[in-house]
Amino acid sequence: MEKRQVEHHDGWASRIGLILAVASGAIGLGNFLRFPGQAVQNGGGAFMVPYITSFLILGIPVCLAEWTMGRMGGKHGHSTPFIFREYLKGFPLKLSGTIGVMIPVMIYVYYVFIESWCLAYAYYFLTGQMSLTGSTQDAMTKQASTFFMHLTGAEANGSSFQSPIIVFFLLCVLFNFLLVYRGLSKGLEAFAKIAMPLMGICATIILIRVLTIPGIESGLAVMWNPDWSKLTQPKVWISAAGQIFFSLSTGFGIALVFSSFLKKKDDVVLSSLSSASLNEFAEVVFGGMITIPVAFLFLGMQVTSFGTFGMGFIALPSVFGMMPGGAFFGGLWFLVLFLAAITSSVTMLQPGILFLEEGFHIGRRKSSLLLFLFTFCLCLPIIYFNKDFAALDIADFYIGTIMIYILASIQIFIFVFKIGVENGVKDANEGSLIPFPKSIQFVLKYITPWFLLFIFVSFCYMNLPEYLDKMNPEVMGSLAEIKGESVEDAKTKAIVARSVVIGLVLIYGFIYVLVSKALGHKKGKVVT
Repeated sequence: MEKRQVEHHDGWASRIGLILAVASGAIGLGNFLRFPGQAVQNGGGAFMVPYITSFLILGIPVCLAEWTMGRMGGKHGHSTPFIFREYLKGFPLKLSGTIGVMIPVMIYVYYVFIESWCLAYAYYFLTGQMSLTGSTQDAMTKQASTFFMHLTGAEANGSSFQSPIIVFFLLCVLFNFLLVYRGLSKGLEAFAKIAMPLMGICATIILIRVLTIPGIESGLAVMWNPDWSKLTQPKVWISAAGQIFFSLSTGFGIALVFSSFLKKKDDVVLSSLSSASLNEFAEVVFGGMITIPVAFLFLGMQVTSFGTFGMGFIALPSVFGMMPGGAFFGGLWFLVLFLAAITSSVTMLQPGILFLEEGFHIGRRKSSLLLFLFTFCLCLPIIYFNKDFAALDIADFYIGTIMIYILASIQIFIFVFKIGVENGVKDANEGSLIPFPKSIQFVLKYITPWFLLFIFVSFCYMNLPEYLDKMNPEVMGSLAEIKGESVEDAKTKAIVARSVVIGLVLIYGFIYVLVSKALGHKKGKVVT
């Protein structure tokens, strides 16, 4: 097959810009919201044992493999289907390429909605409109919960469109579009160089404030006095592996796409390790040291009953409401969350833009507009059918978990069994400032593929039946009747869940057709 000649004028202005862009894409709500929620529910400090294990066995190896494969496949193009052309062909190429295009685009569809919550909270805190006046902890938490459910439209389907959140959502979409429209170097890279330091400064100010609160050592004790009994539960290990994937954006295919712009003389080993380490520092130091201790200090053990959203948008606002100067520090905290979210969401759009540019010779302006319209239309059902976050939950499970595991597995198996670890390491070492770690070579060759497969199968075994039941109106209706809840509401949520899954299958089919057509072209230039 004749190789595709791609003319691309956009790229990275500097190596530090690339590292910050990839790190900013990885540093997101998974670090500041998901990690604390997972930790408090899985043994506090004990969670760090499977977490660090997963980072060493899965996180670092997959990051190194992604960066190396991206640079190797960059001669064919800069979007996932064309990068994978270096390693696959025929149906496996189309299948994998479709997954690579679909994951970041579809995660953006619901992620930008959550991003708008962060912007709204930052606005309400900084303008003094977030006034929680409960006389007791329980009263304040209940007030914060009512505010959150009303703002996000989670009380009833369609109520999001009657809430101020729709304004913040439109602002977030517009901001994302403008950054993508400006391209990689002038848009994402330039913004990351501003947003990352600002995020770090704001988070440091909050961390200092938290560590100077009288009695904070009792909250810190929860994080650093582990409940070792939790380590005997398989769920804790699976949760830790899932957290590593989500927080590092491993399996999103974003690092694969971004590293495809690198040349042989450009470093991939130190760059990938730097971006992964920067992400972990933000997660453990800022996510863990701020959220968990302060939440336990003010709210006690009831914090363990909060999920990810509950921890971030109910528990913490309650804490800021009790804290002196809470309006300022609350606004600063949610500004950090917003910056973390928007730097991530902008990176999620890049693979889709690059695919349209390369596959159909569409310039960045037109491809940005097309993707903006496509994702905006898909956002609307997620926002509308938001009672108890039903549509968002199903979309996140199948796209943000299942498909990420699949793409990460594809990448690792290609690197280990198609390229070969020795060949991959040899290529990675070209131009690298440090050699590919020998310990990671061993882990990649003998541990990572099988550990990844084991975690994926275990996760599906533990969670898939529940999510299949969520699509069954009769099952959900029966469960609701037993619990004394509304049977009609339960059946409606099941229908919504089923509709979301059908929609995802149709979207996959649509993208598969586009990928097939794009790969069928032998030549072409991207007009920018």
